[in-house]
Amino acid sequence: MIRILLIILYLIAIVLSAYSCGWLLLRAERNDTTKALAACQLLVILWCVPQLFVGFPMTKGMQYLTYGISYLGISFIGPAWLMFSYLYCRRRLNGWLRDLLFGLSALHYLAFLTNEYHHLFYRQFEVGDVVYGWVFYEHMLYTYLCVLCGLAAVLREFWKRRVPAVHLLVILLAVAVPLSFNLLYLSGLLEVSFDLTPPAFALSSFLMLLAVLRYDFLDVNALAFGQIFTSIAEGVAIYNKRGMVVYCNEAASGWLGIRAGDDFEKIQALLEKQKLVVEREREMPEEEAEFIPERGGHVRVRQYLKRTRGGSLVAGTFLLTDVGEYYERLQQGRELAVSAQRLAIEQERNRIAQEVHDTTGHTLTMIQSLLRLARVEWEDVCEREGERTGCVGEYLAQAQELAVNGIRELRISINQLRQETEWGLVTQGILQLAKSVKELEVEVDIQGKDGPEYSHLSMIAYDCFREAITNCLKYARATHMDVIVKFEGNGLGLYVFDDGQGCGEVVENNGIRGIRERVEKAGGRVRILSSEGEGFQIYIWLPVGQEQRE
Repeated sequence: MIRILLIILYLIAIVLSAYSCGWLLLRAERNDTTKALAACQLLVILWCVPQLFVGFPMTKGMQYLTYGISYLGISFIGPAWLMFSYLYCRRRLNGWLRDLLFGLSALHYLAFLTNEYHHLFYRQFEVGDVVYGWVFYEHMLYTYLCVLCGLAAVLREFWKRRVPAVHLLVILLAVAVPLSFNLLYLSGLLEVSFDLTPPAFALSSFLMLLAVLRYDFLDVNALAFGQIFTSIAEGVAIYNKRGMVVYCNEAASGWLGIRAGDDFEKIQALLEKQKLVVEREREMPEEEAEFIPERGGHVRVRQYLKRTRGGSLVAGTFLLTDVGEYYERLQQGRELAVSAQRLAIEQERNRIAQEVHDTTGHTLTMIQSLLRLARVEWEDVCEREGERTGCVGEYLAQAQELAVNGIRELRISINQLRQETEWGLVTQGILQLAKSVKELEVEVDIQGKDGPEYSHLSMIAYDCFREAITNCLKYARATHMDVIVKFEGNGLGLYVFDDGQGCGEVVENNGIRGIRERVEKAGGRVRILSSEGEGFQIYIWLPVGQEQRE
């Protein structure tokens, strides 16, 4: 009768352990903590299964085999429980310490397997007569230390998290019951020939599972809701009535910097930095519903509370939504409006430039032509009458020169106005300006490949080239100008040479001074050389990688 009761007891232990293990693997969150606890249940099953055959007639070899299967579970239960305890406390054993613990368990099991050679694990091993050796007791002491260290780590974590007393009581019973039965069995105070430790461990498994289901020992959430919350783009953070975060998906973790197991105070502190006021038992005002997280973006946060009929808090939920796209579209709308306004301004500038060219340019050209005709006519009259042209001829010559200069300056200004609206490649402005000059021959040589990386230097090169042309027309009396535009990868070179009269000493007037100021402002260098009868030489170098300084 006692044998049947023992078999039933061990079967119940196996069923409870198997149910605990299966529930953890199938319904709990798939993390290292639940896997470690499931491993503990599997080891208990290994411990219990051979006990079903205790009391049946068997040979020494059969008894040694059943003990060998049991001790496979017994040897590793200690470090497995310690690993689970540390994982539950959101800590991990150091790699070398983990290897050492499981290595010691493997050595104990190896000592059992080789006992016939040294008799250190069992001093005597016969059917119905087993005498333990010192290695066995050392192994049990090692197992107790692992279990107690794990228990201490869990209790310390409970103390930090202010876990209720009933929760502590369940976990203490889960550990104390099997240890007590094992000590009674080994000490001989309980005069029975069978070991009640495996059923006690099965009871521990049931208590652990009760802690999981009733007291959120592992903060396990329904898989269906967990999968949904994990896959959505919105952030979801749930806290219980004690203010502990029991669930937090990746989006909420990234925006708030929290994870499951953190306290409500951490969320409160993080949102206070964003000027948001939140309380655990009162929903936050909707007018304070948006903040900017550290990683960027724009997040709208809502808080929802679940209460009992009596009004006490059950749980709270934070729902976070990324509204950055909305603000990005607003910004894009503003940028489009600015672009449309800029385009309208550029179109108006082009229209004004065209009108100035068509009206003022035409008028100046007609004035210049009339002055030239008047001057020719006046010189013919004076020649027929044998008189000198006098002051009138000089005035006409000066007026004609002013008209020519005005037409030239107008053409250059209109080209500059158009170039500013385009802000294109460097070669576009240089070639356009070179073609607009009619008073002398301008030859442009392009070396290297122009590209968008040089575009920010386009206006600087254009303005410097324009000043060089203006100075050449005013002072050099040149007939030909050579221009070299050299793209050097890290910089832009602009070299201007003319065949004018040159000068012995270069005096920096407003034009040359303007060239030097523009180039140096852009971080570049300029060098101007000249000598009598040798023309003017301007060397300009502009860096690509340096934006224009204020």
